[in-house]
Parts: sequence; structure tokens; C-alpha cells
Amino acid sequence: MKRIFVVLIVVMMMSPAMEAQGRGSDFSNAYILSAGLSLNYSYSYIGSRSIRIPPAQAYFEAGFHEYVTAGPFVGFSRWSYPERTRSFLNMGLRGSFHFSPLLNDLLDGSLNEQQIDLYAALLSGVELRQYGAGEGEGISGFTDNARIFIGPVAGLRFYFTDDLAVYSEIGRGALGVVSVGISMRLD
Repeated sequence: MKRIFVVLIVVMMMSPAMEAQGRGSDFSNAYILSAGLSLNYSYSYIGSRSIRIPPAQAYFEAGFHEYVTAGPFVGFSRWSYPERTRSFLNMGLRGSFHFSPLLNDLLDGSLNEQQIDLYAALLSGVELRQYGAGEGEGISGFTDNARIFIGPVAGLRFYFTDDLAVYSEIGRGALGVVSVGISMRLD
């Protein structure tokens, strides 16, 4: 986990030398591919639990309006306990409203829209849970199940080149309350 934060800090320190060149803030023809890790899911990193597969997520969004993108997402994680495992697969749709240009207009600001993308997203999907136990270990009270969820997210994407960015999100994401990762703009 420390490595991720070190990489993010190094990327941000290098960003003045690699400043984005005129990407623009119109998302109507944008295609954004992102992947990252989630933190602070309800199954913590302490105690008798350990992570087999960290909470990872990926999503693809296509623009269909100047400020709006939408597309599918998926997230997966596996936790292990002594003699037990829990797996989570989340999938669904997400839509994002990119409001950096509106903030500049409303507040007469000077936010660099080519480098900074502030957005709010809404995720809706299904969470599939699978529980497993070793031989002789009962799992009473634990059954495989599915549930539908809706989650709001606030995010910041920082472009250090025209097409490559790091992002951070807070809210009910695919598998956690805080997510960090890398985005690539494909348009």
C-alpha cells in the first residue's frame, strides 16, 4: 500500500514537467478507462483476516454529453480467515458528471481544466458474495447471496499527460469508501 502512495507522490511531483497540453474539458467524445484499489471496506485489514486478493476495481466510461460520461464497472476482492474465505464481485453501471468547467464559470476561477477533473459519480449494481469454509468448519449464518446497491462518489482526476491520470475517489464505490488508481483517456 505504501508503494501506491509513493508512486502517486512521485507522479504529482513530476507533473509540472509533464503538463497536459490542451486536452479540453469537453467529455462528449471521451472514453475513459480506469483501474485501481479500494480501501476501508467493511472487512478490515486487521485481526485474524488477511487479504488474498485486494479490493480491485476497473471501469470504462464513454462520454455522451459535454459534462457526462457513463459505463460499466467491476470490482473483486477475496478475504481469508482461519478456515474460511469470503469473495465479493461487484458489477453494474456508473455515471459521472464532470464539473470543473462549471466551477470556473460560476466562480470565475482559474482551475486548469486540462489537468484537473473534478467529478461526482453514481454507481448502481449488484454485489455477489460467496462464502467458503474448510472441511469440518461450519458456516452457519453465512450463505452465498446477492444484493443491489447504489452509491454516490466524489472524485478528482489529475492528468500529468494528455491521456494519463491518477485518481482518488471518496464514497460508496465498487468495493470501498476510498479508491485510488490510474485512468487513461482514449479519445
